Amino acid sequence: MQRMTQRYKLALLALLAMTMGATAASAQSSAVRQANIDYEASGYVTPAGMEHPSLYQGGVMPVGYAMACDGCDTGCGTCGGYGPGNCGPGGCGNGDCGPFGCGGLLGGLSNGCGCGLCGGMGSHRLFCIFCQGSGCAVCESCHPLALGSCLKKLLPYTRAGLCAQRWYDLSAEAVFLGHSSGGVNEALTSRGQGPAGPIVLSAADAGSGDDLEAGIRLSGALICGVGGNIEGTYMGGNKWNGTATVTGNGDLFSLISDFGVTPPPSGFADTDAQDAQQVSIASEFHSAELNYRRRWMGPYCRFQGSWLAGLRYLRYEDGLSYTGTGAGGSFAINDQLTNGMFGVQGGLDLWWNLCPGINLGMGMKGGWLENKVGRDTRYQTFIVPIDQTFDTTEHNDSVFGEFEAKMIYRFSHSWSFRTAYYALAVDDVGFGVVDADSIFNTFQGSPASPPRSQTSSLVVQGFSFGTEYIW
Repeated sequence: MQRMTQRYKLALLALLAMTMGATAASAQSSAVRQANIDYEASGYVTPAGMEHPSLYQGGVMPVGYAMACDGCDTGCGTCGGYGPGNCGPGGCGNGDCGPFGCGGLLGGLSNGCGCGLCGGMGSHRLFCIFCQGSGCAVCESCHPLALGSCLKKLLPYTRAGLCAQRWYDLSAEAVFLGHSSGGVNEALTSRGQGPAGPIVLSAADAGSGDDLEAGIRLSGALICGVGGNIEGTYMGGNKWNGTATVTGNGDLFSLISDFGVTPPPSGFADTDAQDAQQVSIASEFHSAELNYRRRWMGPYCRFQGSWLAGLRYLRYEDGLSYTGTGAGGSFAINDQLTNGMFGVQGGLDLWWNLCPGINLGMGMKGGWLENKVGRDTRYQTFIVPIDQTFDTTEHNDSVFGEFEAKMIYRFSHSWSFRTAYYALAVDDVGFGVVDADSIFNTFQGSPASPPRSQTSSLVVQGFSFGTEYIW
């Protein structure tokens, strides 16, 4: 009986030891890999219907163990089917090992160890001052893929296709234009008496029109039948101003007296032997048109165009002011002209559909205009009081031609970017002048005569940029 009791005690101790060993094994870290076991030597018997444990890949793992799939570890297997070292599409694994390995700072910089692509975040996110590497919108916006996605949004809108007919409902542009001086370059002031004195001031010195000045271009179109539309356009509001001044010491003489020659001995007291003289030129431009336009489409949709016919109104204002002051007196000459030109025009344009959403075009217009030139001229002196005004109107026939090179970049269904170069030439346009003969006769007390007509060609050119809108 005693021997039986001892046997039971030994069995209980052995069972207790086995239980404690199993508990210790289960408490080990799940990351510890179990050593291979000699199942045959231990007397292990495989239950019926169960494969032998030696057939399991990597040996037997404890319950609750999960394989750590680090791309730098060996024995990771396929890591979800993407292969070792590439545990996800595009390298989105635990450690897409770069040339410097996975650990430390260099590993973090080497496009790995933290998913170089997942979530749009690159390894540079480790330096993000906002999230310190955990990932945020700032990180994502700096990733090359995110930047590429932003650049992709700048591509033109292509859903309308290559064969989309040229069309817009409204357009608005800023226009920057300059213009010619009309060929007027009169010598106004000399330093010293007589024609031999050097010319120190001319009308062209004011330089009006040399600079590009801002205006607007507004246009709208309404469908009028298949391929046709009524189109209205306004362009202008550009204003130019220029001034030139010369100073002396009683040695400035005006062309009004033939530079101090007539009347003798030294010209007029109010216009000659002066200390300062000045010339100023101011001008303004407007254009309005109403057209019927008919569009056509060429084979294969690569080229398309239109022709138009309609009415055109041009308005150009030009004014010249010539003044002088001195010990003997002062004078002021003002010549203001308004050219109101109205007539008919025709034109055409051609568009090259470079690709869906990008169109390059050129257009031409020409026509005949009746030019009504209104003139308001005033001569004044102040020592010998003279104040003479002239209000005249003339009618001239003018012709004009216009060229336009333009580009359309469509960036959405409704909005497009538009830019263009313009050149407009008009014949027989009135410009302000200083008519020495008319002024001389007035100052001499002779019968007053209006100033002579001075016409020349006007060339307006510049560029624009703005937007077009489609309903």
